[in-house]
Amino acid sequence: ILNMYLNAVYYGNGYWGDVAAARGYFGVNPDELTWAEASLLAGLPQAPSAYDPIVHFALAKLRQRHVLDQLVANHYLSRAQADAAYTAALPLRGT
Repeated sequence: ILNMYLNAVYYGNGYWGDVAAARGYFGVNPDELTWAEASLLAGLPQAPSAYDPIVHFALAKLRQRHVLDQLVANHYLSRAQADAAYTAALPLRGT
């Protein structure tokens, strides 16, 4: 079910599904995303236009921080790993 959702959800900028979003925003397949890239994409479906990283980068970064905080709270990442992901460069295409 989760795979079906990820393949159908809208990530903004005409990108439907995680494959299109990963390729469109970062030029890679989903399994090649860094934590920084994946956490940014994970925040987009809630409000793809509001969190559009091309147009509203600061808001997208705020949402990314929330995603990373949840990964820490649920013990998927340490605080240091989350902070490193937050400060990592995001090679967005189209910027």
